[in-house]
Amino acid sequence: MLVRLGHPPVVILKEQRAAYLRAMQQADKGDVGPLGEILARGMIDNLNRFIIPNVPGPAKLVPIAALVDADLSLVAIRAAAQRGRLEAHQRSDGQWLSSRRAVDIYKESRRQGARLSTTSPAERTRPLI
Repeated sequence: MLVRLGHPPVVILKEQRAAYLRAMQQADKGDVGPLGEILARGMIDNLNRFIIPNVPGPAKLVPIAALVDADLSLVAIRAAAQRGRLEAHQRSDGQWLSSRRAVDIYKESRRQGARLSTTSPAERTRPLI
């Protein structure tokens, strides 16, 4: 229904089903606040996950939640940012921002680290050039 009205799609997760059904019952009684909150949160999550990463170029800073993919979870990206392994910026409100390019560079560095860890100690001391 929201898409027909020109709004982005909203996915209600299985874990949110009970809260969604309670909010629907409250909306039937005239209290639309809880339903509006659930729909707004779902819309924001979907925008962060699907829309925002595809709009900016690869170097534009976006919330790290928008950079999650099959290879890296939000927890892994946040940990890499906190450890300084991922080029990222933390805003004054605590939200981390990074870019698709920075995440791709971080992923490549992880792959190189994995290749190095499977080599013998003698191979690791040789120059890479």
